[in-house]
Amino acid sequence: MMAYVIALVLFASHALHKIFRLRSNIRAAKQTGLPYTLSPIHELEIWAHIADPILRWACSARILRGQGWPRWARFMVKDWHYEDKRRAHDEFGAIFLVVSFAGMMLEPFGPNVVSLDGEKWKAHLAITLPPVAADNVLGLLWEETYRQVDIMAMTWNRAGEVPSLKRNIYSLTMNTMLSVGFGKQSERTEGSDAVSKGHMLSLVEAMYTVVMHLPHILLLAKPVLKFLKPEASTGYTELERYMTELLIREKDLLSKSHIQKHSSRETLMTAMLRSNLNSQSDGLSLTDNEVMGNMFIFLLAGYDTTANTMIFCSMVLALYPDIQNRLIEEVDRIWAEAAREGRSELSHTHDMPKFRYMIAFMYEVMRVFPIVLPTVRDTCGPQVLSLKDTTHSLPSDTGVIVNNTAIHYDCDNWPNPGMIDPRRCGLMPGDPSNAMWQSKF
Repeated sequence: MMAYVIALVLFASHALHKIFRLRSNIRAAKQTGLPYTLSPIHELEIWAHIADPILRWACSARILRGQGWPRWARFMVKDWHYEDKRRAHDEFGAIFLVVSFAGMMLEPFGPNVVSLDGEKWKAHLAITLPPVAADNVLGLLWEETYRQVDIMAMTWNRAGEVPSLKRNIYSLTMNTMLSVGFGKQSERTEGSDAVSKGHMLSLVEAMYTVVMHLPHILLLAKPVLKFLKPEASTGYTELERYMTELLIREKDLLSKSHIQKHSSRETLMTAMLRSNLNSQSDGLSLTDNEVMGNMFIFLLAGYDTTANTMIFCSMVLALYPDIQNRLIEEVDRIWAEAAREGRSELSHTHDMPKFRYMIAFMYEVMRVFPIVLPTVRDTCGPQVLSLKDTTHSLPSDTGVIVNNTAIHYDCDNWPNPGMIDPRRCGLMPGDPSNAMWQSKF
C-alpha cells in the first residue's frame, strides 16, 4: 500500500512541476510581445517520436489532399514543415513562439556540433569545419563516389536483375560515406560485407541499423533498448565499438612521423583528428567521445540527406526531360573538354567547378524539396530580436527553429515557388559567371 502512495505522490509532484513550468513558459512568451501558440508536445521532445507516427496516420487523408497539418497537431509532428509549407507563418506571422515543456538534442555518441550552443558550439565548429571542406577529403569523396557509381552501374547491367533505385542509391551513399569517413571500402551495392573479427555485424550493417532505429536509441535507456529492441541495441553497440577501434587506429597512424604531413587523400576522421591536434595550441580540443559524436552526426547527416537529394533529383529528371537533356549536354561538353586536354577521367579539382547547370539544378531541387527542414538552436542568454519596426526580448534558453521550408516557399523571394527552374539558382549576385548564365538563358 505504501508503495502505491509513494508512486502517486511522485506522479502528482511531476505533474504539478510540468504545470507550473508551462505557466512560467506562457508568462515568458507573453513578455516577448510575439504571437504564440500552445502545444502539449513539441517536435523536439522525445515524446514526439511516439506522437509522430500516430498523428501522421490520423491526418494522412488531410495531408494527401494537400491541406497541411491541423492547428492542434502541427507542432507535435516531427518535420511537419514540408507538408505545411508556409501555412503556420501565414497564420501566426513571420516569427512566433510555440510554448511547450522541454526539448531534446541529438548526441547518441557524444556532444557534437549539432547538439551544442554558445562557446562550446564555436569550439566544435572551429575544429570540425576545416576537415569537411579540406581538398584532400573532397578528393577522396570524388574518387570513392566515382568507384561506387561504377559498381552500381555494373549491377544494373546484370541480366535478369530488376534494379531498385532507392535501395541502390542508399547503398551507394552509405558505402561512400563510410569509406570517406573511416577508410572502410565496400564492394557491395546491397547486402553486407564480411563481418570484421570480433564483431557481430559489418560496419555497413551497424551504421544502417543505428540510422533505422535512431528514435528508439534516443528514446530508450540502454537496458530497456536491449530488452525491447535487441537489434537496435546490437547495432548501437557494434557501431560504438567500430568507431572506438577506428579512432584508436587513426590516432596511432597520425602519431607516426612519416604521415605527419598532409596526405593528398585523407579520411574525414584523420582530418578531424589532425585539426583537433592543430587546435590544441589555441586552447581548443575535443575529447575522444566528442570526436566520435561529431563523426556520427556528419555521417548521419551526410548519408540521409545525400541519398534523399539524389532520389529527388532522379524523380525530377524523369519528370522534366528538358532539364535532363540540358544536364546531359553539360556532362558531354565537360567530358569532351577533358578528352581534348588528354585526360581520360574527370577530377574534382579541374572539372567539378565546370558543372554550373548541374549545381544550379541540385540547388533548385533542394529548394523545392528541402532536405534539412528545420535548423535548431538555443539562445545562450537574453537576446533582442529586431523585427521591422519592433523589438522583442527573448529569454535565455529559448529554442529557435528556422523553418527552411517556409523560406524556400516564400513568394517574395521565389516567384512561383512550386515550379522547378534551375535558372533561378544560377544567377548569384557578384558571381563572375553571371554573363555566361545570361547568355545561356
